[in-house]
Amino acid sequence: MTKTKKHFWPDIGNQVSISFLERSLQNDKLAQTYIFTGPSDLGKFTVALAFARNLQGAPQEGFNSDLHILQPEEEKKSISIEATREFIKTLNLSSFSNSYKIGIIRKADLLSPAAQSALLKTLEEPREKVVIILLVADQDNLPATVLSRSQILYFHPVANQIIYDYLISTYQVNRSFAKDLASLSLGRPLLAVKLLQKPEEYQDYLQKAQQALTIPSLNINERLVVLNQIFKDKTWSKQALDSATNVLAMFEGLLRDLLLLSWGNQDRIQHSVLRPELEEALVVMKERFADDVLLIILKRLKLIAQAREYLRSNLNPHLVLEQIVINF
Repeated sequence: MTKTKKHFWPDIGNQVSISFLERSLQNDKLAQTYIFTGPSDLGKFTVALAFARNLQGAPQEGFNSDLHILQPEEEKKSISIEATREFIKTLNLSSFSNSYKIGIIRKADLLSPAAQSALLKTLEEPREKVVIILLVADQDNLPATVLSRSQILYFHPVANQIIYDYLISTYQVNRSFAKDLASLSLGRPLLAVKLLQKPEEYQDYLQKAQQALTIPSLNINERLVVLNQIFKDKTWSKQALDSATNVLAMFEGLLRDLLLLSWGNQDRIQHSVLRPELEEALVVMKERFADDVLLIILKRLKLIAQAREYLRSNLNPHLVLEQIVINF
C-alpha cells in the first residue's frame, strides 16, 4: 500500500481513478453515489474498500459496522428487492461511529428491476453522510436515471509491467512465473493474484487451454468429447453461465494469441506459457486452411461474440459452447 498523507491506497494500477478519489477526500468534495465500471478483477472492490475506510478514517483491516455490502446470493441471477430494501434500511440507520455510512453494491447490473427502482428512490432523496458505490462491468447495463445521479469512474486493464512488479514486490514471485501470470491475467491484477494463490486453478486453466487448442484438428464427435472435459455443467444455473463466459474468454484469448503469432508479435501473447502449443496449433491451421488462416480466426472471434449474445439471451450455456466447438 502507498501512503498519501493520511490516506492509504492499493498499489494495483488505475491511478487515475485513485487520484480522483484522493483529491475528493482532500478537498472534501464527495458525490453521494459513485459507479466504478470496468471488467472483473481490476481491483474495483479493493479500491472501493480503501475509499470507504479512508472516508471513515477507519483501520485498513477488521470489522466496520458502518460499511455494508450488497451482492448477488449464490446461485441467484439477480439481486432481489428484499435484499435491496434491507440494504437501504441499514444505510438509513444512524452511524455507530458518527462517521460516514458506506454501501457497496457488487455486480450492481444484476439488481432486479424492482431493486433498481428502490435504489433510485434512495438516490433521489440523499441522506447526509451516506455514500453508495456501485460496481459494474459495464455502466450501460444500469438505468440512465441512475447514471445521471452518479459520479462514474472508469477502471481499465493494468499494464503487464505494473502487475509483474506488483507480484514480485508484494508476493516475491520469481521473475519467470511473474511474467507468465502478468501475461495470462490480461491486465487484471487480481486475477494474477488468484492464479498465484490457487495453483490448482492455474494448472486446471492451462490444461483446459491446451485441450482447447486441439479442437480444430479433431472431428465433431472428438470435439464434443473435449468440450465435456472442459465444461461439464449442462444446467441453466448462474454458475454454469459464469463458467461458460469464462470458457468463451479463454477461447477468445487463444484465438487472439494465434492471430498475434501469425503476425509475428509473439511478445504480446496472453498465454506465453503455452507458446509451443500455440505454435503447433498455428501450424495445423496453416496446413488445413493455407492462406485463409487469418480469415478463419476472425470468423471464429465473431462466433464467440455471437455466443456471448446467446448467453445473455439465457440459452443453455452447454448448447451454446457445443455450437462454438462444432464450428471451430
